[in-house]
Amino acid sequence: MRYHVLGIGSIGTLVAHHLRLSQPSAQVTLVVRNAEKFVKPSRATDGDITTGPTLHVAQNGGDTTTTTGYELDVSNPGRLPALAAAAAAGNAATVNAGGPIDSLVVCTKAPATSAAIAGLRSRISPSTVVALLQNGMGVYDELCAKFWPEPSTRPQIILGTTTHGVTPATPSQHGSVLHMSRPGQGAIKWGVVPDPRGEVDFENWLWGTHVGDLPALTPPPSPPLPLPQPPAGMGMTNLHATLTALLSMSSLSPSLLPMPHLYNELLLKLAVNATINPLTAILGGGYLRNGALHRSSPGNRLVQQSVKETSKILTAYLHNLAAPRTAAPEAVRLFSYPSVLDRVNSVISATRDNTSSMAGDVKNGQMTEIDYINKFLVSLGTRLNVPTPVHQMLTQMVKFKAEVGGLNKNLYPSVTGAVRRGEEGALEERRLSLEERRLALEERAVALREAKRDEDIAEKRTRRKLRRRIREDSEAAATLGLVTGSDSGSSLGSPSSSSARSQGEGGVSERV
Repeated sequence: MRYHVLGIGSIGTLVAHHLRLSQPSAQVTLVVRNAEKFVKPSRATDGDITTGPTLHVAQNGGDTTTTTGYELDVSNPGRLPALAAAAAAGNAATVNAGGPIDSLVVCTKAPATSAAIAGLRSRISPSTVVALLQNGMGVYDELCAKFWPEPSTRPQIILGTTTHGVTPATPSQHGSVLHMSRPGQGAIKWGVVPDPRGEVDFENWLWGTHVGDLPALTPPPSPPLPLPQPPAGMGMTNLHATLTALLSMSSLSPSLLPMPHLYNELLLKLAVNATINPLTAILGGGYLRNGALHRSSPGNRLVQQSVKETSKILTAYLHNLAAPRTAAPEAVRLFSYPSVLDRVNSVISATRDNTSSMAGDVKNGQMTEIDYINKFLVSLGTRLNVPTPVHQMLTQMVKFKAEVGGLNKNLYPSVTGAVRRGEEGALEERRLSLEERRLALEERAVALREAKRDEDIAEKRTRRKLRRRIREDSEAAATLGLVTGSDSGSSLGSPSSSSARSQGEGGVSERV
């Protein structure tokens, strides 16, 4: 079985890395735009030089793991000759390009997905499995409308959402990321879109019964591995293998949900992204961390206004989906304003040291996912007659901020330059301020050490004086004792001397 991973950005690197770790004997191909970025020689952890793609994942506060053995492919067929030449020259690993694709995990940004799939369309068949793991919503509908309007021609589709925080380790090193989520914090949730040909009931296959109607807050447990053998049907063998591989990445805490439950998770992730991402992108110029939204009353009020509008849109959407029946009360509660606000605040707290991907995009003048997040909510609101002034404003401000940052490279070059210089100047001032604070702390530490040293010296001197005083007192006492003993000996010797004299005198008188 060969797995293709399309889009080797932060999430794509994380997924490909763990796919390789969990499936060491499987063939894993990285589908990239510019293969040249991945064919440069690199040094493996054992010191050997390897010319194939090497992926590095550094765990926040932990070790760095490295995986190799990948093959390369490109989403643009026009770049195949260059990739083939690199392989022929020994500057690239084995190239797998041009053949049919059995399993494709898509980790590109939402706006780039359609163009990337267009280059692979001829290699995707109804037996192919396509797993979409991206921010935002609307990509699945877009791909079906553009490439597979007829359900019988569609591949099997898996949708996913993740709470793992990942960021590039260094801007210049491709395939190297920092995994910000600590062990046990992040998760990936998958769901299989109903069979486009209606041949297989996926819930009966995977859970043994119909589970999609279970309450939104109590989904069934993920099917354990090994999964049941697949029933007959187009693409079922590939689907079984792909689900097994995705659920085997145990370090990423994967799970499989019935599609109705996964859809709720996708909407909740949308609600979180629609608040945190644009606010940090607009307010911080790409440098604001998520936790800054909680550090002031205005920041909290902006979060509340965005969440309030989001809740109204999604609640109306749930009622629309359930019509003519009534929407499930637990689902309505899940998307109520207090519930969504609590979830958004929890994510801000849990990712307070992270910078959102949208913030990084506007800083670097790259396309953002705003059309698949906030604009998606605007479209829903328009369709459901729910006013969306907040999300309309956020959408336009993010787009303008990205253009000022250099997107399209044609809007106000002088303004872009001035903004960048201002941001860089502010960062430099901040750096200098932190440096001054560091130096002040170091000086204070030196002063404290010197004061402690002086105290120690004074204490040693005091102790020496005390010991000298004790010694002198002891010597004086000993001297006094000797003098006293000498005087006592003389007085005690007088009777003896007198006796001796008496005896002497007596003797003399007797002889006389």
